[in-house]
Amino acid sequence: MADNVARIIAGASAAFTAVGMVISFATYRRVRPRLRVRASFGVVTVVRTNERSCHLHVRIRNHGQTAVQLSKAEVQFREGRMRRMREALSGRLRSYGHIWYPVLPAEATMEAAAFDGAQWHIELNDADLSTLETAGSRVRVGVELSSGIVAYDGWRRTPSWLSGSRNGAEGND
Repeated sequence: MADNVARIIAGASAAFTAVGMVISFATYRRVRPRLRVRASFGVVTVVRTNERSCHLHVRIRNHGQTAVQLSKAEVQFREGRMRRMREALSGRLRSYGHIWYPVLPAEATMEAAAFDGAQWHIELNDADLSTLETAGSRVRVGVELSSGIVAYDGWRRTPSWLSGSRNGAEGND
């Protein structure tokens, strides 16, 4: 009889522990940072002087209940899937990835509060444009948090207005 009581108490304790773990996991999932990153490249041409100004616009939206501290942005490049497959089949070994860290403006907001966001407008200089022109045909933008987590936008074609881009398709201006 005493053995059955001890088993019932142990079973109830295990059930309450399992329920507590489920609640803790649900709380963790609810309050973790959930970032959405959207980025676009653009070019502005002044008609009178025919000057071209290129920029990168990054928008971050925090859909989580926890404020996040942003440390830096990065832009990743790679070749398209078919080009990588052709190069692999031909036996040429090549590095498929390239990372570029744009210099953020001095007034950049480096914190995204809960259910809030931040925007960065980055002017691209000649060195930045030469990096973009020699990179791969696909690009994505990521934002690194102070905790080391990186949230990325989706892969897109390199903008067609870059003179060195090899894709010839419409960009995401």
